[in-house]
Amino acid sequence: MAATLTGTIKVEVIPGSFGAGIYTGDFSYDDTHLTKIGSEFMTINGGNGDIPGLLSLNFRFLDFATGLTPVIYTARDHSILFPNGPGLSFENGIPTAFAFLVDPGNNGGPLGGGNGFAFGMGATGEGFLFAVQNGTIGGEGLVTLELDKPTSVDPTPVDPNPIEPPSVPENSSPFASLLAALGLGAAYLRSKLRTANN
Repeated sequence: MAATLTGTIKVEVIPGSFGAGIYTGDFSYDDTHLTKIGSEFMTINGGNGDIPGLLSLNFRFLDFATGLTPVIYTARDHSILFPNGPGLSFENGIPTAFAFLVDPGNNGGPLGGGNGFAFGMGATGEGFLFAVQNGTIGGEGLVTLELDKPTSVDPTPVDPNPIEPPSVPENSSPFASLLAALGLGAAYLRSKLRTANN
């Protein structure tokens, strides 16, 4: 059964280096086309033979000019390959790594000595590399991906502007009902007598 899944991204920049701290983000994907067997790779549109289904990617990190103000980077910021990138790797249906390169100068980002950041696999897991202030300051960190726990949702749609049925007054007692019935009966008899007398 296909589902839209969401997860969180956590990057811990190594203590003692510029920008040390924890930076977070989120992602979502549709697992319709995943076989959940072995290694698989997903992009937004499934170009280049990859699986389609990556829906969103947001990551809050330092701006490149000063390296101070955090801003949100999205999948659209992925180098020149968007929408064939970024990509999300899976192992037996579990997200394991992002291939995400933000390279505003189109010169390789931190790999080419310019501003930017890159997610990628390393010997010890998924790594993170960045450079700011014209590529003069940078650092590295470790990336952790975690799936959010699914929440149950009531599939019944809720009308935001429901139409209330007209209110029906309730009888206050059986005695009141009897009096109302007798009153209607008396009015009916009077009208019959008037018709007969005319």
